Amino acid sequence: MSTERKTYRTFVVERELATTRQVAWDTLHEMVLAGIGTYEADGDPVPHGLGAVLCFSLDGLDLTETVISFEPPWRRVYELSGAPVTLYQGTTAFVDQGDTCLMSWSLVIDPLPDGLGDPFIADAEKFVTGFVDRLEAVVKSRD
Repeated sequence: MSTERKTYRTFVVERELATTRQVAWDTLHEMVLAGIGTYEADGDPVPHGLGAVLCFSLDGLDLTETVISFEPPWRRVYELSGAPVTLYQGTTAFVDQGDTCLMSWSLVIDPLPDGLGDPFIADAEKFVTGFVDRLEAVVKSRD
């Protein structure tokens, strides 16, 4: 009996944001809507919550993001389909730290065995880092 273990790729971006968790949470979702437009399907609670579906194209791929856990203003977990990977889950989390908050965005990815998804994974890591950089800049500009 084979008990081969999966080897997942993980990636995490953390940033201390000079605002409260609630403001950072709200800003993240404002930026998601600004980038996508509208949800394909609203979640519960409307529009960002559990079951929300975003459809978008990136580098010629038609991708679908589905919210699978939604705990405002703490944590949001989503799965991405349409990417050249076996599994892609992302988590954004916010923790209060007095007048600031710590934001982390982590990815757990099960890559394809042939490595064909590696360029997509690299692009996803760059996108997440860039999005967190923009979030930090937006939060700073509101001071």
